[in-house]
Amino acid sequence: MPKAPPSRFVLALVLAALGGGGCVTSSRFEASRVATENRIRALETNDQQRRQQLTEAVDRATAQVNTLNEQLEQARTQTRNTADLGARMESFEERIRGLTGTLEELRHSLDEGSQARTQVATRVEAVERRLGIAPMVDPSQVPAENPALLAMARQAFETRDYPRARFLAQALVTRAATDPLADDAVLLVARAQLAENRAATAVQELNRLMQNYPTGDAVPEALATLAEAFTNLRMCTQAQRTLRLLIERHGRSPAGTQAPARLEAVRRLPREACSE
Repeated sequence: MPKAPPSRFVLALVLAALGGGGCVTSSRFEASRVATENRIRALETNDQQRRQQLTEAVDRATAQVNTLNEQLEQARTQTRNTADLGARMESFEERIRGLTGTLEELRHSLDEGSQARTQVATRVEAVERRLGIAPMVDPSQVPAENPALLAMARQAFETRDYPRARFLAQALVTRAATDPLADDAVLLVARAQLAENRAATAVQELNRLMQNYPTGDAVPEALATLAEAFTNLRMCTQAQRTLRLLIERHGRSPAGTQAPARLEAVRRLPREACSE
């Protein structure tokens, strides 16, 4: 039978065993503790990052909400302003309509005033022309060529602007008394005077024509006009003599072919229409 070990040796073995197990357990615990701390620090770091992200997200959301609130308030303000603007625009439109009506009335009044002033100015100008205190035509508008000047005078006569016709025709005679158209111009002056009920003056003008231009082509028409002037002066005998002279000397002219009928018309005039 083997011999049992001494008790001290056994105790030493037990203590050694216990001591060796304690070292192993302490080392594992320390490693576990370190790992746990690292894990906790990692979780804390992740948590801080997450908190930072959430805080930033909240800030962004808050900023967006504030922006939306501002935009909403601006929209409300614009809506109120738009409503106010609409009311003001309606008021402006009403005032504009009123002003437009007033302007139309003023324009109508101005038109009437302008027409009245034009009529008065025309009458005053006509009187001034008849009195000889106003020029009939601007000298710069008088044609340089005699045919054009006579045509302008005849046009004035046709439009019954007799003072203008006399002025233009006399201008031709004054500047070109020997022109072939001068006798026509003198005849036009006499016809204008006759149209103005100035028969006696027309007779004098026609007598000058026949004295100064006895062979002019305007003589037949001048004799016919002279007979008309005598008739207007109730000088029927002189009118008949003039028409007979026209028939004898210029019977084939246009005025001469009409003379017999005019002579017969003068003969048939009642006695009260003639003074001789």
